[in-house]
Amino acid sequence: MANLVQLILPSIELDLKEIAHTFSKFACNAHTICDPELRPLGTGLFPAISIINHSCVPNAVLLFEGRTAYVRALQPLSSNTEVSISYIETAATTLKRHNDLKQYFFTCTCPRCIKDSEEDALLEGYRCKDQKCDGFLLPDSGKKAYTCQKCSISRDEEEVKKVSSEILLLSDKASSFLSSGSILRYHFFLKQIYLISLCFVFHKICYLNKQYR
Repeated sequence: MANLVQLILPSIELDLKEIAHTFSKFACNAHTICDPELRPLGTGLFPAISIINHSCVPNAVLLFEGRTAYVRALQPLSSNTEVSISYIETAATTLKRHNDLKQYFFTCTCPRCIKDSEEDALLEGYRCKDQKCDGFLLPDSGKKAYTCQKCSISRDEEEVKKVSSEILLLSDKASSFLSSGSILRYHFFLKQIYLISLCFVFHKICYLNKQYR
């Protein structure tokens, strides 16, 4: 980007290091402005909001009405409570969240990231093949399958990959319709994802509904 500026304005003496530093700060502190349907409209820099720290269990959320940004509490906050928002998608495992946060150059140490093992098992686990069992499946590399942690019944690894790929494909289609403004089709694909997931990744849906509804 700095080289581009220098190419456009060759007669001005430019400090390329300073330009790169400025653009880097902008990239880390800017926010994507979205409409009520969460479609991106542009990028804005809000100095007061940029100092709000991240948490994977935020107590506030960033919303936009036109070009105006609002930070709204998700729960009652006392006067001494630090306000936090999430910079990333919170409905993901600890590893995925930490990878997403690399662009901000820090490692999250919120309570959720410190105590992650049970939650990650729920988020990564698939529903047991036995509909009467309330256990969930975890990868079993020795058997190339997913085995229920409660009753030990397994699902074939290829079966799991096939359904996961189908859900991912439907998710991509839903996102494309949302971006194009086709809200009805977007909700149609969301329903398809929900129906498949209800039978296959029941635990993840229940967990996310409980935590983020």
